[in-house]
Amino acid sequence: MPDTEYTCCPLCGWWRTSPFGINQKTGEIREVRFDKVDPATAPMWQLRRLRGAGRGSKDAKIETMDSKALTELPEEIKDQIRSQCYRILSVLEE
Repeated sequence: MPDTEYTCCPLCGWWRTSPFGINQKTGEIREVRFDKVDPATAPMWQLRRLRGAGRGSKDAKIETMDSKALTELPEEIKDQIRSQCYRILSVLEE
């Protein structure tokens, strides 16, 4: 069995395989990036609803019911993000 390389997001802890799958539109290998999201405009929280025949079905539809920007998140979550960013910066600046 071949070795598999993983990269962990320093903010959320989500592990991604490297390379990170295939782009369905272009067929190109996707790379793991941590600088793609614009934190000023990207929705950081979403409420979604699955409609239709169910997960995995071609008839299933995911509908976004609501979303919030980073500035709209609860203060507790913003404090956690802020704290983790400071911790990451302190490690990078060593």
